[in-house]
This record gives sequence, structure tokens and C-alpha cells, in this order.
Amino acid sequence: MDMNDVMKMMLNSGSIDQVAQMLGVDQQGASSAIQEVLPMLLKGMQGQAQNKETQQGFLQALQDHGQKDTSDFTKFLKNVDTDDGAKIVKHLLGAKEEEVAAKAKKKSGLDTKTIMRIMAIAAPLLMSQMGKSAKTSAKSAGSDDMLSIVGGLLDGVDASDIFKIAKKFF
Repeated sequence: MDMNDVMKMMLNSGSIDQVAQMLGVDQQGASSAIQEVLPMLLKGMQGQAQNKETQQGFLQALQDHGQKDTSDFTKFLKNVDTDDGAKIVKHLLGAKEEEVAAKAKKKSGLDTKTIMRIMAIAAPLLMSQMGKSAKTSAKSAGSDDMLSIVGGLLDGVDASDIFKIAKKFF
């Protein structure tokens, strides 16, 4: 499973409907916001995986989040830890967090606070899916080099590619 598969799974799971209901916003607004923030979160993952200072912490976080059961996205989202999600967003986006929220606000029409909550909901799910994907890839490759596996999954992640994938489902 590569990142395109992870993205498709997230977008096809009904997660967007559930997020919209959780936040009391319309589905189109939630969809637009998610389409805007997911690529940026993935770019943040790339940065964490490539930065020598953050690699180990990021890989540990992926392993920890990969342990969480995401077989039922509805159940996962119902119990998502948004405080942890906000911390993940801070790690992945750093100072660009507000910039990402502002862009998503323009595209979605949702307020900044709602965008921040959407990011805090999406980030743990993305980390869990990425952790699971990396673990599965490592097992099938017979490798224990998680950094190489994660790097391979994130290699070439391009925001425009993710937008193309997302547009197929909306």
C-alpha cells in the first residue's frame, strides 16, 4: 500500500461526512478543507522523515499510531484524540499551521477554528494509516529499516497529485 492508497482509503471511507457531522458544518466545506490540509500534512510528514533531528521521534510516533485500530474509520473518528491531533499538526506543520488554515479557510468558507479542528481530527488518522502502511511494507520487504520504508512511501508525494486523487472522489 502506498500513500495514494492511504489517501483513497481516507477519502472513500465516509470520513468526510462524519467530520462534517462532528463539527456541525456542511459536507462541501469539510471536503474542501480536508482536500487542502491533507497534502500539507503529508508534506509535513516528508519533512519530519527527512530531518535528522526529527526522524527518530517521527518514526516512533508512526509506530505508536500504527498500533491503533483504524479498521472502522467511523469508530476511530468517534474516539479520536483531538488534543493529540493538535500536537501532531504542530509537529508536522510548525509555523506553517496558520498559513495552511488560512488557505483552507479561503477554499472551504469555514472559520479558522473549525479548520484547526479538522486538522486535529485528520492528523491522527493519517498517522495511523501511515504507520500501518509502513509496518506492512516493512514486513513484506523483510526489512526492519523503517526510515527507508517511510521514505519510500512518502517519496515523491506531491500536493498536485494528491489534489488529483481527491478530486476523483468529490
